[in-house]
Amino acid sequence: MNLPTHDDATRLLSRWTGGADPRLLGQGMEGLVYEIDQDRVAKIWFGESEPALQRTRTFYDALAGKPFGFAVPRIHEVHVIEDRCVTIEQRLAGTTLTEHLAAGHITLDQAKSTFVDVLAELAQSGPLPEGRALSVMDEEVSLYDTAEDFPEALWALAERRHARFRRVLEPAVEDLDKKLEALRVRLRDIDSGRRSVIHGDMILDNILVNEAGSPAAVLDWGFFTTEADPVFDAAVAASIFDMYGEAALDTELGLYAQLEERLGYRREALLVYRAAYSLITANAYDAEGQDGHFAWCVAALNRPDVVRALLG
Repeated sequence: MNLPTHDDATRLLSRWTGGADPRLLGQGMEGLVYEIDQDRVAKIWFGESEPALQRTRTFYDALAGKPFGFAVPRIHEVHVIEDRCVTIEQRLAGTTLTEHLAAGHITLDQAKSTFVDVLAELAQSGPLPEGRALSVMDEEVSLYDTAEDFPEALWALAERRHARFRRVLEPAVEDLDKKLEALRVRLRDIDSGRRSVIHGDMILDNILVNEAGSPAAVLDWGFFTTEADPVFDAAVAASIFDMYGEAALDTELGLYAQLEERLGYRREALLVYRAAYSLITANAYDAEGQDGHFAWCVAALNRPDVVRALLG
């Protein structure tokens, strides 16, 4: 679906804005967010369906029942206007961790510590069955439609992505088929057995903090949100904290060390989940693999420490 223009947004949101120009607050992977008032925002979705958003609404309601020390999104209304889905949601207060860091209010080490704090709180939250009903990425069905167990469900997703994009993946990933087969076994081996809600796309921009720098809200759920092994969430988050910077690998490995020390996660498990995420999302943004994300994923799948974790 084409992105809505500003004129589109003005028209779509007129019942809440009185026809005034809406103020764009941000753009995520799934839609545009506009200000309605001090307590509410409107999100114009790029391609989500009304039934899927009703499932997301149910998920958010259940998520809000968790005793987090931070707020989470709430969907108050779901509408279809001119074939576009529009939701009215609770406005979350705070400044992104990215902005807080850039303003010099905290150091990079403090930002990393806060980042791990949020991951720890999610990991401790326990299972959330409503998360199992959500689809991930551009899948039309839930992750758990093909398997009840997370390792098998994740491997089945990897297998579907492999079949769909093999033509592009095979020339770029060394021993692709061997790695895919090894992944099935390794996912069972490294599964912690714990289950909690996972965000699946935790970056600094998705954490809002208050003036003191404490987490105030976590937003932009949905890209890979489900119920799963929290170690998977941590592995993904550590890898995408800094994807393209000069010190990206050092940052990733440093966060792995924090996760090992603070949360007791095994490096081997983090690396296997890194491989799974890379294989699954390699073509998430470009089916032909011509973008930076594909190159980033392929580099990980060919990286010596990741290969050792997969193949021994």
